[in-house]
Amino acid sequence: MMKCAGVVIVGLFLYLGLEYYTQNELDAIAERATQTQKRLIRLEQESFKVTSDTIEALIVDESTSRLLYLLEKGEMSDDEVREKLLKRYLPIYQKLHRHDLRHLQFHLPDGRSLLRVHKPDKYGDSLLGIRPSLAKMIENHKPLYGFEVGRYLGGYRAIYPLFYKKRYVGSVELSFTFDVMKRVLERINEGRVHYYLALNLERLKESADWKMLHVYRRCYVDPEFVIHENVVDSCKILRETGYRTKLLPYREFSVILAKKSGEHHIVSFIPLRSIDGTHVGYYIVIQNDTGAVASILSIASIGKIALLLGVLVSLVLILMMHIYRAKAHAANIDPLTGVYNRRGCMTALSSDTRYALIFIDIDNFKPINDLHGHKKGDEVLRTISRIIATHIRKDDIFCRYGGDEFLIFVANATLEQARVIAEKLRKHIDIHRFDGIDEVTVSIGIAIRHRNESIGSLIQRADQSLYKAKAKGRNIVVLEEEERVPSASGG
Repeated sequence: MMKCAGVVIVGLFLYLGLEYYTQNELDAIAERATQTQKRLIRLEQESFKVTSDTIEALIVDESTSRLLYLLEKGEMSDDEVREKLLKRYLPIYQKLHRHDLRHLQFHLPDGRSLLRVHKPDKYGDSLLGIRPSLAKMIENHKPLYGFEVGRYLGGYRAIYPLFYKKRYVGSVELSFTFDVMKRVLERINEGRVHYYLALNLERLKESADWKMLHVYRRCYVDPEFVIHENVVDSCKILRETGYRTKLLPYREFSVILAKKSGEHHIVSFIPLRSIDGTHVGYYIVIQNDTGAVASILSIASIGKIALLLGVLVSLVLILMMHIYRAKAHAANIDPLTGVYNRRGCMTALSSDTRYALIFIDIDNFKPINDLHGHKKGDEVLRTISRIIATHIRKDDIFCRYGGDEFLIFVANATLEQARVIAEKLRKHIDIHRFDGIDEVTVSIGIAIRHRNESIGSLIQRADQSLYKAKAKGRNIVVLEEEERVPSASGG
């Protein structure tokens, strides 16, 4: 049983090791995929920056800054400046809008909106409370780039300061939607990877016009985040697999999800930072497995099957060995007394050990069987075996030689040592009271094995000593070639 338990423990250890290896490999695959997508997203953000810089350099010049300067000096009114800017930039915006530019807006130095070219009838409102980027612009007068949630939802913004005669006179803003990034990145990945933007609903409520929130749907993973209604259905892998988790606090992580069809997808959650450095949501990137995940899981499955078969085969072999040994042990054990039989005794003996042999025979055993029955005789044999086994060493080889005869092989003992052992055994048996029997005694003969003597020769010489003990009246110990009579002789 200990060996079986050992095999099971080793098998369990190997199984856990295989699980650990598999999970590490899957985590490594997911991590590599996530890092690749982070780099692609950074590259696309850099592309937005370059595109914005190019547009700003082409459409904004000194004449634009001069108009804002004249407005600040009071030489022109808001409406006059707004009209001139709209007349100039509306045609430009309409062309750029067809190439993904979403917003073109001019701000006054105090953070108010002077002109939304994309929505010219909405102006004059202060954006400082909802747009940290403008407060930062007013403070530093340096270009700003990044994602930001505004009154008209979120986008990638580039904000440039406007100067006239080294005087800060306002700013101009260009913005693009996430859809532009999504389209480009999915085209780069040939449709195998899909990108989604999950925004924190509370952050949206802080800045966005509440009338605009109807275009969002709750994110299945975490209802505290929302996804644009135009793409929520294509993000259904999260719903199909039932995957849910808390996305707050913000952290970068990835999971591998399996559909019922057996397809695997790597889902990366990459925190999205706003221009002001705070988090406002996540990029959710869903990648179709190109075979790496399936390969690892296949190898793991084969390994588990092989491990299971190995454990089962080992257990079967151990059980077979146990059965074989049990049968072999049973063949060497006397079923009545539980000690070695003649065969077991011969198997246990060493061919080159010098033994002292104590040969024991029960006196008058046949009359016991005749008078009291074989059942009582068997009880006597078991009792005497137990008495002998209790008073010899574990290393001594004790067996039932046949009928009512017993052998004790004591390794490297002298005649005197063997005699002491034999006398002790004889006395214990003599004083024992057997139920229903007046008296049970034993006669004992002892011989010492000579160098290179066979076991058969040794038994024969001990038997001769035993014969002398019987001839001397029984219940005595006789050493080879001499007679020893106890102080109180038996009958």
